[in-house]
Amino acid sequence: MKSRIGHISLICAIAGFLLLEAAMHFDLLAGPFWRILATGFEAGTIGGLADWFAVSALFYEIPIPLVRRHTNIIVKNRDKLTEGIVELVTTKWLSPEMLREKLAGVEIAKNVVQVLEEPHNMDRTLDFIRTVFYRFTEDLDHPKMAVLLQKLLKDQIQDLDIAGPLGSWLKEAVGQKKHHEILEMAIGEISKSIEEPDTRKLVYKKLKAAVEEYAQKDWIKKSAIWLGKRTGGIDLDLLTDRLLDLALVLMGETKNDPQHPVRQKLDQYLLEFANALESGEEQAVSYVEQLKHNFILNDTARVIIQDMLYKLKNTLEGQLSHARTPFMELVKRQLVRFLDELKGDPEAQAKLDAWLKESLEKLVDKYHPELGNIVRSSLGRLDDHGMMQQIKDKVGDDLQYIRLNGAVVGGLVGIVIAVLRWLLL
Repeated sequence: MKSRIGHISLICAIAGFLLLEAAMHFDLLAGPFWRILATGFEAGTIGGLADWFAVSALFYEIPIPLVRRHTNIIVKNRDKLTEGIVELVTTKWLSPEMLREKLAGVEIAKNVVQVLEEPHNMDRTLDFIRTVFYRFTEDLDHPKMAVLLQKLLKDQIQDLDIAGPLGSWLKEAVGQKKHHEILEMAIGEISKSIEEPDTRKLVYKKLKAAVEEYAQKDWIKKSAIWLGKRTGGIDLDLLTDRLLDLALVLMGETKNDPQHPVRQKLDQYLLEFANALESGEEQAVSYVEQLKHNFILNDTARVIIQDMLYKLKNTLEGQLSHARTPFMELVKRQLVRFLDELKGDPEAQAKLDAWLKESLEKLVDKYHPELGNIVRSSLGRLDDHGMMQQIKDKVGDDLQYIRLNGAVVGGLVGIVIAVLRWLLL
């Protein structure tokens, strides 16, 4: 109904004018009252038509000579209107000063606490946190991440003193025999290595090279070696097997006898090394520092870090798979505790508000020109018809009332003029 009120008012004005004029022409009505009323409808018709033309000229091109160039105003002045809207938004409605003024009166921290206390908002916040963490874990095992961590580890422990603590720990471990289990494990692995075929080949090769080097010293030794090989007195295969058997026996005795001389000698060396580290002896400390440096930069260390990152990724992905995992329950407890502490601490709220407002003001100053670009871009995506339709949807009903007002005001003015004319005559 509102969208047709302009048409109805114009039709009523024209109909009243025509009916009254026809009735008076055929002497159906007579008298000054009807003439005054007919003049009012006549003026209403003129006012309604004038306002209809004015409203229509905003949206459409009206093919009337001379005035045609001043119709279809919105489309013809689209660029000016766009820039005017941009200027109005950026310098008046959403100016930096206006935004700061609005921010100054908002208790951001308090409102955030109130919003997050609602269960569905808490769940949405936790789901957002879980999504962010999950996205982070996607590239956690990337090879470049291992290289980065290796460099960070190098920078962090480069100046870290581990010689002294290592010496104290090693001294305590040897004194309390805590190292025996590790030592026995190492001896077991050495025994397995001795029994491998590759180890026998290596010992045989080294023994053969030693015998050949010995034979090259002079002709007597060379003759003795030659004679030993010819007579069977020097059998490299037998010597190799014998040496490996003796090594296995020695490893077995050392492993099974805590008081074995080899163990005692090893303990003595370890204690001497531990004391040297603890006292800061230059050679021992330098050895540990070099070992630390080589391990950090070693490709093996990178492989270890890569493997740790892979396992960490799998663990985190499992913990982030849904909102009821132990990790997410921990995150929820920490978030709830933080909100409770923040709610009961006005000073902390004030500090958080100040930080948030300062950050938002910086963002406003930095990205405020983008508001104009957004408005300009939004308007630019509309074609002429779409732009006019949006304006009509927003102000079309008010424009219809302008037409109604034109007819009513025109009619009243016409009645006043007719009355004055009648009185003067």
